[in-house]
Amino acid sequence: MQRRQLIKGLAAGAIVSTLLPAFAAEPVTLKVGASPLVTGDILEFVKPALAKKGINLKIIEFTDYIQPNLALADKEIDANLFQHKPFMDKFCQDRGLKLTALPGIFIAPIALYSKKIKDVKELKKGDTITIPNDPANGGRALQLLAGA
Repeated sequence: MQRRQLIKGLAAGAIVSTLLPAFAAEPVTLKVGASPLVTGDILEFVKPALAKKGINLKIIEFTDYIQPNLALADKEIDANLFQHKPFMDKFCQDRGLKLTALPGIFIAPIALYSKKIKDVKELKKGDTITIPNDPANGGRALQLLAGA
């Protein structure tokens, strides 16, 4: 639990220091798209610190990795926090979008999840696994498996 709090704290500091210079002293509402887990949690964690600086953070949750960038391109939200730059670059290239990345805040870890397998060493030849279908995260998944 302490590790999670440390990650949230570091990400919170990065978010606050990245966003604050962009705003005047007047109160402002900032709509940020995020996935419910991890990035949504991080934004909830920094919300009080931003409020003290006059920023009303409105978190818009998305449950897929397509809609946040489309909402940003359509100006329905002001920013999003859910992806790394290689994913965003590929997404923008494929869809002809012009989005700008802010300085990196954090890189979400990638992990293996199973209800049956307790250790990656239990995987046998011929077992079926699922990896992300985008090149950036699919590559991360393959690197994780290669190192196992």
